Amino acid sequence: MIRFTPDTLSDALLRPVAMAAPNGWVYIEIMAPDFRFMFILALLLVWLYLGMRKKWQFSPVWVLLAFASVSFVPWMYTTGNGRYFIPVLLAAGPLCVALIHDLPFTKNFRVLMVLCVVAVQGFAVFQNSPWKPWNSWGFASWTEAPFFQVDLDAEASSRASSYVTISVISYSLIAPQFPASSRWINLSSQTGSDTQTSPDALRIQAFLKSSTSLKLMVPSLPDQMTAQGQPNEIAIRAMNVILSPHRISLREPTDCRLQRSQGLAKVVLGALENVEPERKNKIGFWLCSLSYPTRVSGMPTETLESRFESVFKKLEATCPRFFNPGQHGALPVPHGQMRHYQGADMKAYVFEDGTVYYKYHRALNPVLIGGIDDVLSGRIKVDCTSIRGRSGLPWEREI
Repeated sequence: MIRFTPDTLSDALLRPVAMAAPNGWVYIEIMAPDFRFMFILALLLVWLYLGMRKKWQFSPVWVLLAFASVSFVPWMYTTGNGRYFIPVLLAAGPLCVALIHDLPFTKNFRVLMVLCVVAVQGFAVFQNSPWKPWNSWGFASWTEAPFFQVDLDAEASSRASSYVTISVISYSLIAPQFPASSRWINLSSQTGSDTQTSPDALRIQAFLKSSTSLKLMVPSLPDQMTAQGQPNEIAIRAMNVILSPHRISLREPTDCRLQRSQGLAKVVLGALENVEPERKNKIGFWLCSLSYPTRVSGMPTETLESRFESVFKKLEATCPRFFNPGQHGALPVPHGQMRHYQGADMKAYVFEDGTVYYKYHRALNPVLIGGIDDVLSGRIKVDCTSIRGRSGLPWEREI
């Protein structure tokens, strides 16, 4: 996952400054801006100026500062994700206070500086609080038991099965509500070309072979749901594209059972008080019987599939950082196919009219790359140094 890793050396060196920009997805998805490291840099400039005028003295604060500075190197090199930098992030505030405390100013002035730092950063947190009950990424209020409500039917609540999930978010919160002997596996990260012989693939196949009751658990898609509550042909085809590399498919005819979930509805719809019951009742989880081993029918024709596949492979060869090679399959979209490169938050689209697009997760709209023939011949290439929605510092990015 390269969501937060810098693309250039300047991106890495200026990360403490970029964290102060009012843009999300700099080092974590939702919290922005973070002024604390800018305060630390400003205080260091003050210390540098004062150090030229008087003899420098050792302080334990400098040990913590050195540790935080050095920690940026492996953090930037590996993930750049704030989830894995929490110890240093927690130390940033006290480090600001400690640097202010050691300044040769009056006590009242130092207290005023601390209050200003707390007020500025506190205001930023208040304006973008992750605890707001609405319009917050991934937030679901917990006001009554169970912690993530799902209306399981009698079969799901009493009969243990082996459940396959394919969504990036596995919704493992609901697993404790199923029988304790149920088994779970998530295939969202197993999209590479080697889905049969790699160590992970062998473990997946062993799991599937040992399963007597194999079910797919996937969030329902109200826009792709039939009047009987079943996934429509488009949804079935998309699911089978993901499942087929592992030699599994939805059983035909489908027997999906909708398990309505108020917990999921709160995530999708937010406040439910003014939402129509019909709309809420379409949100939940499908539990669908799977066939294994099997071959999936109804896939795109070989000619069309190979044509699209060659475009995906060309993009992967041209710009492997954002279109990481080794992916398998593509999801059908109206008049074309889409391949999702999860590790880079990137999607590539190839359409039957001969056009090729890409879309980075943070961009508003897809970007036209060119025609299929131009892409395959190399006459037109993706500019890997200028990805809309990602490249550059936060204030330089186009969306």
